[in-house]
Amino acid sequence: MGPREEELCVVDEDDNVVGRAPRSECHRSKLMHRSVYVIVFNDRGEVFLQKRSLKKDLYPGYETCSVSGHVGYGESYEEAARRELIEELGIEAPLKEVCKFKCFSEEEREISTLFICHYNGPLKLNSDEIAGGEFVSIQDLRRILEKGERKFAYGSILALKEFLKYLEGNKLNFSSLLSH
Repeated sequence: MGPREEELCVVDEDDNVVGRAPRSECHRSKLMHRSVYVIVFNDRGEVFLQKRSLKKDLYPGYETCSVSGHVGYGESYEEAARRELIEELGIEAPLKEVCKFKCFSEEEREISTLFICHYNGPLKLNSDEIAGGEFVSIQDLRRILEKGERKFAYGSILALKEFLKYLEGNKLNFSSLLSH
C-alpha cells in the first residue's frame, strides 16, 4: 500500500468544518474543502510564479502562484501555508493574510485563503511538485493574466487577481509592502 492519503477538512459555504474526507474523495464527490495560496515577492517587486510538475493529477504543467495546496484536517490556513512554503520552495518566512475567496470550478470546490510573503533568499524547488518557475514583474503579471498568455490553474488566476486588487485597493507599491 502506498502512502496514506491526505485527509482534508470538509466545510460548508460559511467555512465551518463539517467533517473530514480523503483528498481524492473531496475532488471526486465535489466536497467543499480548504486551500491556501501564497504569493512570494522579492525586493525588486517581482512575484515568483511556479510551473507545476507534469506528475501532478490536477493541472499538470500549468502555472500557479508561488505556492498552493490543501489545508489538512486539524490544520489552520496559516499552518498549511507555512507547510506548503517549506515543502514546495524550501523556505520559512513571515506570512501576511490578504483575503479569503471561493474557488469553484469543474475540478475544485474550495474556500481559499491568500497569503503574501516577502523573501529574497534562494529557493529550493521540490522537483516532485514543481517543474520550474521564475520571478516576474507586476506589469508582466498583469499582461500575462489579461492576455491569457500562459495556462494557469483556475484557483491561481483568482488568487493573482485578488493580489492585484489588494495592491490597487491599498495603493501599495512594493516599498510599502516591504515595510509591513
